[in-house]
Amino acid sequence: MNHSSSRRDFLRQSSLAALALTTGPELLAARAKGQFEHVSVQLYSVREDMNKDAMGTLKQVAAAGYKEVEPASYVNGKVYGMTPTDFRKACNDLGMNITSSHVTFQKQDWDADKKQVSDRWKKVMEDSAAMGQKYLISAGFAADKKDFDAVKRWLEAFNVAGEAAKGYGLKFGFHNHTDEFTSMHAGKSIFQHMVETLDPKLCTIQFDTCNAKLANADAAYWISKYPKNFEMMHVKDKAKGKDESATMGTGEIDFGPVFAAAKKAGIKYYVMEQESYDGTTPIACIKDNLAWLKRNYKA
Repeated sequence: MNHSSSRRDFLRQSSLAALALTTGPELLAARAKGQFEHVSVQLYSVREDMNKDAMGTLKQVAAAGYKEVEPASYVNGKVYGMTPTDFRKACNDLGMNITSSHVTFQKQDWDADKKQVSDRWKKVMEDSAAMGQKYLISAGFAADKKDFDAVKRWLEAFNVAGEAAKGYGLKFGFHNHTDEFTSMHAGKSIFQHMVETLDPKLCTIQFDTCNAKLANADAAYWISKYPKNFEMMHVKDKAKGKDESATMGTGEIDFGPVFAAAKKAGIKYYVMEQESYDGTTPIACIKDNLAWLKRNYKA
């Protein structure tokens, strides 16, 4: 036995335990420091601006301080009207990378008889790889959530989609909304069935903090209990007294415990998102959100 190594491990664990007991903002910042290796913005946050002037909006996103983006518009092989390679170049020229994107895995993307993904989905994966991203996230759950058998079959389809994504150098994932927490089957929520069925080696869950809060689900609990299932997080505050998002730090969510659980789980990909703007502009909101993260968590 290496007693020196054991003593170092003991001291390290004791220090971490002591730090975990503290709740002051400075120490919370120290605990989170270094975990935000990848901070991107979901471009749905600036959806109307992107539809009007994609290039001009991307320049504003870069000027706001973002180094990574997550697009949410893939239509007929185009991303905001550009080819995947042109969109990647536009982002790269502004100093931004594409680490993930949202494209919903639909019923037409799955051949139930052959138990394999469709040619359309293969094209989605090919284009996603061309953009240089690591994650391909489905923003919707196409199966009937009232039909438990359909839910189970769709979760198995997710695992197959995850296996297919590996061939393109991608990790397939799912972005949660509220009803995965509130829809129940066999005494468990769909979200519970999801973490129990999806193979973490093939599929990840992009945990949306606001959507979880809307369902009264505890983000820190889920991430702590099933750390292998989560590699990404949508960082989004919930407005006080409203069923909508809010500028970071002005809403109901205490992000200290959430980020602490995320760090322990090894989550390194954080996506800032805002869907409503409380009288200000989308660009102002995403700029304030990143400034809040840097100010409070040394991102």
